[in-house]
Order: sequence, then structure tokens, then C-alpha cells
Amino acid sequence: MKLTPTEPDIRTIVDRIDRGDIDLQPDFQRQEVWATKKQKRLIDTVLRGWSIPPVHLVETSDKRLEVLDGQQRLAALRDFVNNRFSIDGRITPADDRVEALHGRFYRQLDDVTRRVVDQYPLRCFRITDYSPEEPNELFYRLNQPTMLTAGEQRNALFGPARQQLKSLVNKFVEYGNDRETLGFSNLRLAYDDVLARLLFFLEAGNFGAKSTEGRISERFRSQEPFSNQVQSRAEGAVIFFSNAREHAEPFRYNKASLLSWLLFFSRFHDHAENIDLSVIARFIEASRGRYGASFVSEAVEVFTDRASLRVTDVSSVVYRDFVLCYLYHFLCNGEVPESIDLSIIKNVENLLSSDEELNFEDALGEVIDIDTWSHSL
Repeated sequence: MKLTPTEPDIRTIVDRIDRGDIDLQPDFQRQEVWATKKQKRLIDTVLRGWSIPPVHLVETSDKRLEVLDGQQRLAALRDFVNNRFSIDGRITPADDRVEALHGRFYRQLDDVTRRVVDQYPLRCFRITDYSPEEPNELFYRLNQPTMLTAGEQRNALFGPARQQLKSLVNKFVEYGNDRETLGFSNLRLAYDDVLARLLFFLEAGNFGAKSTEGRISERFRSQEPFSNQVQSRAEGAVIFFSNAREHAEPFRYNKASLLSWLLFFSRFHDHAENIDLSVIARFIEASRGRYGASFVSEAVEVFTDRASLRVTDVSSVVYRDFVLCYLYHFLCNGEVPESIDLSIIKNVENLLSSDEELNFEDALGEVIDIDTWSHSL
């Protein structure tokens, strides 16, 4: 991979963005998320003549340039030159010259100041002569120390596993899963993060597997694709969840609860004909106190608690999964998959029935072996 340094000025860069010669949102990039306040600070930096970090641009086969690193900076420069926000002249440390420009848009600048912006040299590296995985690996390394989400960092990796993940995310969105139906969007690649974990756990056959960000990222850096079995189970989980969600009234999920629902539905891969898709609707009803038998309400409380606190520790993942299996057994008409040990569900119910002072979570602690249940996936 060859990196050639160049220093085009801002006017040249913006003109090329507007013409489409520079693509700010290639497949591996996140969406534009900088707040206006942060964009204004960048323009303040330009007006003061201070340096900003270099931009990395990948040359494609048709001689266009894709932004590998620096998307937010270029978007801010483009938006300012296109009069989408004004100058903040009150950013510290105070500068009389910049303060005099407070509130002005690019079109309102005097000729001298406009030239200062237009002719500001932007350090760029043009990337050529690369193998397919090299630019993505460079992006991953450049952004490891930054505040990119885990999903955003993994999205930059190259390989078949990442392509499988992108295909699964697209399918997930095609089935109507979005901010309106889930309560949160994929703006920071949250769906990618959840589905990456789903694939990781399904491959391990164990949601107690050590799932640090580093281990998951290493899996997606691998040139080894996920098996057809893992892909099929993940896609089936997406379909089952999406169909069940459509049977229910609107409900707010988060990443932890969504992952648990997908893991739960992945159990039905070989039992699709027996699944009762009313399970999410019944869960929502139970969360609102409409079921009193078999300690259902207490089970829902444990799920909710473990989806908002201690979300990633193994016991939380296991307890949430157990609750969904427990609720499915008592509230739905479908046949429970063979992977679910009904004797454990009955033992929890019997223990609670025999000891009125015992709460649901304490009963789980006495009955469930974390390691054994985590391997039941």
C-alpha cells in the first residue's frame, strides 16, 4: 500500500466533494454525526491558522477518492463553505479577529477572510497500490484510540465475516427494524454491534463465551467466514424476531434486550413450525402487570433489570435468556425447543412456591448453573 502526501486547499477539496469526486460515505464509513458545535470548533481552528489532523483518501479504480479517515472533518468544511452554519467567534482562547466574525456565514465573509479559508492547506494522504484489506486495517488502527463505537471500528474491517455481518444488518433493517419500531437507531452502528455479538455467540455455541470487544473484533478481522449453519440461525432469529415484533404493540428495546431476544429466537431454527410468535406481545402484557400466575411478573422484572444494569456479564446474559424461556413456557402455546431444560424452569417455579420470602433472582441463583445454561444455545 502506497501513501502519497498532498496538500490541496479547502476550496479544492469542497469543490471535489460537491462534484462527487470525493465520496464521504463509502461502505465502511459511519454516518455524519458531528454536532454543529464541534463543526464550528473546526472552522475556528482553520481561521486561527492552526493545524488539523490529516485526511486519508483511498483512490478507487475509477480515480474517485473515498474517505478512509477524516469524514467528519471534510463534512464540516463542506457544510461551512455551503453556508449551513456560521462562525462562533466566542470560542476560547479569545481572539479579537475571530470574535469580529461571530455569527457570519461563509457567504458573508470579507474577501481576505474568505481567501484564508479557501486557501487553507489540508494535509491529505492519497492511498494507492493497496490490497483489499489494507485500507480497512489502516482505518481500524487509526481509530482504535478514538471514541468510535465498537460497531464503527469493526465496520472498517475487511473480510468475509464482515461482509456476512453487513448482509445480516441489511436484512434486519429490511424487516422494518428501525428507530420507530425498536426505540433506537443504527446511527452509531448499534445494530451492527448487536448482530456481531449474535454471530459470535452462535458460532461459539455458548453465550457465556468471553466476548470482549477485542475478541469480537479479532473474529471479524479473520479471513474465515461464519458457517452456513451460523448464518442460517442468525437470519432465522432476525426473521422470527421481526415477525413476533409485528404481532405486538410498540415497545422500547435496547441493545442488551434485543440481543437476548435474537438469541432466544435462534433456538427455534429447527422448530420453526412450532413457534408461537405471540411471545413478545405476551411479554409486553406481562411487563404491564397483566399476568399474575407462575411468578411471571417477577421474571419480567429480572429481565428488565438485567437489560439495564450489568448488561454484558455472563450471569446477566444467562438470566435474561432463562427468563424468556421461562415466560415462553408459561405464556405461549408453542412447543419449547429441545435445547431448553424444562426441569430447570419447573425447579425455579417450585422453589418460589415453597418459599414466599425468596425473590425470583435469588431463585435463579440457587437453581441455575451459569455455565451449563450458557452452553444450551
